[in-house]
This record gives sequence, C-alpha cells and structure tokens, in this order.
Amino acid sequence: MDMSEMVDKVKKGEPLYGTTNMSPYMQGVSSRNSRYAGIWLHVLPWFNFVNHEQHGVDTAKYYQQAERELEAERTGSA
Repeated sequence: MDMSEMVDKVKKGEPLYGTTNMSPYMQGVSSRNSRYAGIWLHVLPWFNFVNHEQHGVDTAKYYQQAERELEAERTGSA
C-alpha cells in the first residue's frame, strides 16, 4: 500500500493492516517465522499469508499526514 491508501484508512478510522482473529501470540509467531524467510527461499519456500501488525514500520507518519490533510480540508486550502 502506498501513503495515500494508508492515510485514507486512518481518516476512515480503519485498522492499518486489517483485522485478524488470531491471538497476539500467534501473530508474533507468524512474524518471527517469516522475518528471514527470504534468506532461505532457495532451500524451503516459506510465505506468510497471515495478517499481523508486526511489520516493523513506524505508522506515526500515516497519522501525521492524515492530521495535515484533515486540517487542510477544514481550513479550505488544498
């Protein structure tokens, strides 16, 4: 997803990475299993299709951009 898609999710109040019914522990297991999966791709292909929130990305930038855009919309400047 690009910046505009993530900012749109913030504006709508949606979770950035979707929802999941997995426990936080199992999300952590999934994240740890796939963290270095690309290194061993030639030995054992291991793909992660689990939805988890442990992406190692600072999500504050999306919220800050959403605040700036909402303020610009409120004041009427584009």
